[in-house]
Amino acid sequence: MEKLKVGDLINIGVFSALYFVCLSVGTLLGVVLIPGGTHIFAPSFAALLSGVVYMFLVTKVKKFGAISIVGILLALFYFSSGHFGPTFLASLIFGFLADFVAKKGHYVSDKWNLASYFVFSLGNLGPVLPMWFMKEAYIQSLVERGKDNSYITKVLASFEWPVIATVLVSLVLFSIIGGVFGQKMVKKHFSKAGLV
Repeated sequence: MEKLKVGDLINIGVFSALYFVCLSVGTLLGVVLIPGGTHIFAPSFAALLSGVVYMFLVTKVKKFGAISIVGILLALFYFSSGHFGPTFLASLIFGFLADFVAKKGHYVSDKWNLASYFVFSLGNLGPVLPMWFMKEAYIQSLVERGKDNSYITKVLASFEWPVIATVLVSLVLFSIIGGVFGQKMVKKHFSKAGLV
């Protein structure tokens, strides 16, 4: 297995920064476009927007560890920005899993890279999962962070099973759309330009 070199780490840093921009824009879109203004659909919008960045990273580096490092950086971001404790675990776990999936296709298979992107996108459910599965502990963490009752009520208002199903379906669809679009952009523009 080839080791990551300094140039690879620089590429990972650049693509991680671009991924964070896409994640931020996805979160903003979720808050602005979805009634109620919560970030519940942020993972879906992030998956729609980040496909080009992800596919370029996978195609450029083609080594185990690149995707995992982005997952670790996401986990560190969630951990250091005051999110609920277990939130960061999803980014860690799905980051490593996504790396293994892409490795199965040697980082060149469209099918495996697309599956890898979907798995990686599941990591962005980290901030949302505690609202569904650890509701009381999540509410307590919001109280400890100084959030008032109206904020807590607003955040938790939309967490019914039909909404959860909609979030999951939209994440699947948007990650496929974003991933396929990313693959097409990499082939059409970046490959021709000799960037990958």
